[in-house]
Amino acid sequence: MTAKQNAQIYDAVVIGDVFCDIATMPIEDYPERDKQIGCEFMLKVGGQAGNCAAACASLGLKTALICKTGNDVLSHWVLSELQKVGVTCFAKMTEKEELQHPGITVSIAFDDGSRSMLSDRGANLDLAEEDVNFELLRKARFVMRAGHWNTEGLFPANKKILEFAKSRGVYTGVDIGWSAYLGWTARARQTVFDLLPYTDFLFVNEAEINGLSEKNDKEGAYDLLDNGCENVIVHRGALGSSWITNEFEIRCPAFNVKPISPTGVGDVFNAGFIYALLEGKEAKECLRFANACAAAYISTKRRGNVFPTLKEVENLYK
Repeated sequence: MTAKQNAQIYDAVVIGDVFCDIATMPIEDYPERDKQIGCEFMLKVGGQAGNCAAACASLGLKTALICKTGNDVLSHWVLSELQKVGVTCFAKMTEKEELQHPGITVSIAFDDGSRSMLSDRGANLDLAEEDVNFELLRKARFVMRAGHWNTEGLFPANKKILEFAKSRGVYTGVDIGWSAYLGWTARARQTVFDLLPYTDFLFVNEAEINGLSEKNDKEGAYDLLDNGCENVIVHRGALGSSWITNEFEIRCPAFNVKPISPTGVGDVFNAGFIYALLEGKEAKECLRFANACAAAYISTKRRGNVFPTLKEVENLYK
């Protein structure tokens, strides 16, 4: 990290997980056991933080990513691809021999727009407080903590990170994702509840609301607000998105596109929302712009690490 990088002001500082995603083009169904079918794969940057940072940069936001990788070929490839799309990477390499690779996800996409995933968290597990440059947070406009469950080493520092940013007038956001490893135990849920008083925007889908609050959709969202969060932004897939606060609830329908690349679409939505918020758009337009980002991404065959550009999104948005 150079002194010049350290002194820069970033629109978005994203903290969290990076993965190498191996994703299929949509298929009808899994093959039977001990059978093989042909399909087309796409290799791309992944992880909630990696995707969000790449999408923010592609939209034109000055973006920094704080993450942990290994020292292998895949780790170097992931960082190189992030830098190509304009992300400034503050990435430290783990010294743990068993974690010398980035997170790896194999994502199987289906014709109906759904997907199933297998993940190995890799070096993400070693991301810790000492890897976080707090000077970057002080100068950011939006600090996004993404990939909560994939970066358990940051659990003790999450509250400090968000509290530090929020106390300096920086917007804070959290996207926890699905708890594939810890489950939705009371102890696991508490690691999120502890963050809510310092979270301006909590990004969740309906299943995650249920996992966190043990209540459904709207009732569960208000439960999260009661625990200190200021805004709940809900990914609703084909139904669009919603913004729920104690003062209002706004829904925005999705754009009608054919799903091709569903893996990472929620992270791209988050980036679109951050962009629109920082641009000063009204609440409904923030959702609509984020939906347009998601639609542009999910409906495009991912040849390499191509994330929606502002021009591409605006063409759909208009």
